[in-house]
Amino acid sequence: MAEKRRIVVGITIYNVFIDEERRNSFKVSITKRGINIRVPKGLKKVEKEPQIQEFLDWAITKIKANPPKKQKQKIYTHNDLVRTHSRIYKLDIQVRPSEKNFAKISNNLIILKIADHHGETIKQKYISKQLQKLLKHNHSQELHERVHHINKLHFGKELGKISYRHTISRWGVCKMDKKEIELSTKLLLAPQVVLDYVILHELAHLIEPNHSKRFWNVVKSVDPHYKKKIKWLKVNGEKLVI
Repeated sequence: MAEKRRIVVGITIYNVFIDEERRNSFKVSITKRGINIRVPKGLKKVEKEPQIQEFLDWAITKIKANPPKKQKQKIYTHNDLVRTHSRIYKLDIQVRPSEKNFAKISNNLIILKIADHHGETIKQKYISKQLQKLLKHNHSQELHERVHHINKLHFGKELGKISYRHTISRWGVCKMDKKEIELSTKLLLAPQVVLDYVILHELAHLIEPNHSKRFWNVVKSVDPHYKKKIKWLKVNGEKLVI
């Protein structure tokens, strides 16, 4: 499991993930997840800390020179369509004189009743939050079945909890100690083949916990065209907004 630290750049807190891997050299990258530093396994603290600090200094300089873009908020209106990889929903947004809000899914209709005293910003945040919850719940069984199907075909590993979670910086995570798979709700908006790739990616961590060459060989053995899915996420990932 990666060591997790935090640094502050300006007024923003960034997560730093330090992974020990079977490798010969250090590596650093800045992603939406945070700052990822990979270090050779087995080094003493006195050997790795100077290099880690050098990488952190480099990352801070890069972030200051090119700050990350804020995620765009989607604006929803009545009768909008929300397309997941397996279903299309229609929004029924009703603004009414009430103190309470209400949301539910009925077949392919998402009903949102919103109190009229809310401003537009609060209204949109409420819609977004409810969509995350409703879609997560409505597709949880589908995800459970898909993960078990891919696992049975290619890995045959024991699995724990499988779930969706609304995340900003990560498409998925494999909690290896509990054998749990957790995927971003944003993947509901991606094509099925992309969702399947992320499932495969996380399941592969049950064999190889890091992103070593051996890990990518496992991924490639199941999906020889996995790089196309990675490219799709890099190009289209920012558009997957709920």
